[in-house]
Amino acid sequence: MGVTYAKGSITGKSATREYDFLVDTGATWVGIPQEDIDALALDAVPNATAALMTADGSVVRLPIYVAVGMLEGTGFVNGAVPAAVPLVGYKLLQDLGFKVDLVSERIEPRPDGDIGPPFLL
Repeated sequence: MGVTYAKGSITGKSATREYDFLVDTGATWVGIPQEDIDALALDAVPNATAALMTADGSVVRLPIYVAVGMLEGTGFVNGAVPAAVPLVGYKLLQDLGFKVDLVSERIEPRPDGDIGPPFLL
């Protein structure tokens, strides 16, 4: 098994940026670097933060921004949080009907009516 990426974009008030999102089935949110959040002029969700557990087990609270974008040709509106690298979490994959094929290292649409986690074992 390797690393899976998905092509997408985020559109803000000032521009659209293209990304190769790291698919992180352990993450919940869309993540993009803070400098991109600022450059795109994304709106913060008032009085909202996300409690995120880091790899070392500590918990950090980060602001949530409104992200309007595309993931592999499918549009979405989702919460985004600052992240070191652009990533997409399992919740958006599940909501959009994608699954992760760990063999081909790609995301693909789930067959109609197929309900389950966003990964293929």
